[in-house]
Amino acid sequence: MIGRHLTRMAWLAAVGLWLVAVANVVDVAGQVQDASDGWHIPDGAAAEQSPLPANGAVIARGKGLYQSKCQRCHGPDGAGHGPEADREHPPADLTDARRASRNPDGVMFYKIWNGRAKPRMPAMKSEVPAADAWAIVHYVKTLRK
Repeated sequence: MIGRHLTRMAWLAAVGLWLVAVANVVDVAGQVQDASDGWHIPDGAAAEQSPLPANGAVIARGKGLYQSKCQRCHGPDGAGHGPEADREHPPADLTDARRASRNPDGVMFYKIWNGRAKPRMPAMKSEVPAADAWAIVHYVKTLRK
C-alpha cells in the first residue's frame, strides 16, 4: 500500500514538473519564449518584414532613436561597449554580421519591442511606436560589418 502511494506521488510530481516546464516555454499570450535567454518572440516573427522602406529618411530616424534609446548600452558603433552596458552580461555586438541569420528583421523587432529581464534590455514598446522600432531595425542593420 505504501509503495503504491509513493509511486503515485512520484508520478504526480513528474507531471507537475512537466507542466512547469511547458509554462516556461509558452507564455499566456501564446508567444514562444526561449527559456534559456528570456526573449519573447512570437511564432512567425522570423518571417515578418518591416512595413517601412529601408530608405535614407527611415534609417536616419532609426539612427536618432538608436542614439537616444540604445547607444548607452550598445555603444555608438553598436559593438556593445556603451557606458551603461552590463559588464557581466554585455549587450549584443550589433556589428557582427554572423548574427543576421539568427536575427532576421522580425526577430530584431520583437527583441527591441519586448526587451528582456536578464540580461537586461529595456522594452521599447512603452517608449516608441512600432514604426519607430522598425526604423531602429533598419538602422541597426547598417552597423553590421
